[in-house]
Amino acid sequence: MRNATVSYCQGLNFVVGHMLRYLTEEEAFWVYCCILENILPIDYYLSMVGTLVDQKLFGKILRVTMPRLANFFKNTNIDVTFITLQWFVCLYTYNFQPAISDAIWDHLFVKGCKILFRGGLAVISLLEKNIVTSEEFCKFSHNIIAEAFKKLEHEPKLFADVTALTQTMDLK
Repeated sequence: MRNATVSYCQGLNFVVGHMLRYLTEEEAFWVYCCILENILPIDYYLSMVGTLVDQKLFGKILRVTMPRLANFFKNTNIDVTFITLQWFVCLYTYNFQPAISDAIWDHLFVKGCKILFRGGLAVISLLEKNIVTSEEFCKFSHNIIAEAFKKLEHEPKLFADVTALTQTMDLK
């Protein structure tokens, strides 16, 4: 065992799977170690403490940086962290097209774990118009909301220009 402080979390398989698209198994192992030991906080996956703390923080940052959208979520009883938790746990590899994951990872390796927040804010910012005009988001079921986010996350037209995402991340 390389590092006993790192716990397995369902979702890490998507992270490793994303790496294996581009790297050999050994290279993926060392990149994985780098992410878990150097980029993310050491308790990030340990009992999910780090990820849960990040979700609370993300919710607060969202309220400060995008108050209109945060109010929309509040008024429709949507806990956005119900959706973004999966983004953070899987490091944006499960829900998004590979080009989006790659763009977020490029920033993650250069700028560190703050990119998890910036990436989430950028994605939500780019989806804002679709979120507030979607009838699905006005319903009160988290399952319906999760499905609505999935549709948006995989909509090629919304993220056709990866540059828009990276520019938005740099602004957040």
